[in-house]
Amino acid sequence: MQTYKYSCNHCHYFIETQGPWPYCKDKGAKRHYRSLYEASSGPIHGLIANIYCPTCDRIKAYQIVEYENPLSSLLDFWLSINPRKTKRVCHKCKNPIFLIIPPGSVRCPRCHKGKFELFEPLEEDGTKYPVPPPRSKLKVRQKGKAIHVPKPTAVIDSQEHMGYTFERFSDWFAGTIRKRLPIGDYTILGLEDEVAIERKTLPDLVKSIIQERKDFIKKCEGLSNFKKKCIVIEGSMTTLKTPYEDSCAHPNAVLGSLLAAQERWEIPFYFLDNFLLAEEFVASMLSKYHAYRWLEINGLQRCLIEGDI
Repeated sequence: MQTYKYSCNHCHYFIETQGPWPYCKDKGAKRHYRSLYEASSGPIHGLIANIYCPTCDRIKAYQIVEYENPLSSLLDFWLSINPRKTKRVCHKCKNPIFLIIPPGSVRCPRCHKGKFELFEPLEEDGTKYPVPPPRSKLKVRQKGKAIHVPKPTAVIDSQEHMGYTFERFSDWFAGTIRKRLPIGDYTILGLEDEVAIERKTLPDLVKSIIQERKDFIKKCEGLSNFKKKCIVIEGSMTTLKTPYEDSCAHPNAVLGSLLAAQERWEIPFYFLDNFLLAEEFVASMLSKYHAYRWLEINGLQRCLIEGDI
């Protein structure tokens, strides 16, 4: 099974597809094989993949191929001319779906300006490019002993449609769940009353402050009640201070309102250059907050390394 990673060449919106892998029908239900070795003994009724529908903006587990006559083994997969049905459109919106996206052919549904390109991992040379996120698990050591802190589960607001999935951070999280959050877009399972992180793109931020000001103030009032809260902005301060293409709002008015809200409700605002860096920042923040709270709840020191942090 192959994994394909793509990002928008304008806003860096990140998606990932996987597949295909063979499946068989077991008592009427589709069961995909756990390994190629298992699939080698067959039968194979078709192929499943995690595809992307840009119209629905969803990653979906999809049956992309169904054989009219099951293949006897994986070997027949490469040799067979067995008639098959191929699904190329979404059953919901009837528009094209993709396992492999041709570079520059699919417009990003998030910013409507860029197109998806093959994602190139960040360079290792930190003097030119941001380094990739660490792959190691969070380490805690106290009194000369390593302490195992369980990985948290990230909670994503069910209405957060084009946000972070944290799929790149499986070493930091046990998994994710989606549910309706009254305040914020991201939190930690079991700490929903303590942590709330709100995500904003720059266009969304400008719209919130200028056109939806009452709702923005209401959100800030709600965030102020949390022990850990912040608003993460996908974009630089330079971009915020530059005249906007899609709004007549003055950058000074937007920044002034932002700083006033920060001081009034003591809500930190963080500017992150793009989607990928912002997702990493939020993932790291949630992971570390959970670690400190878990240590505190379990009667341990509130530090990762004694005498350090």
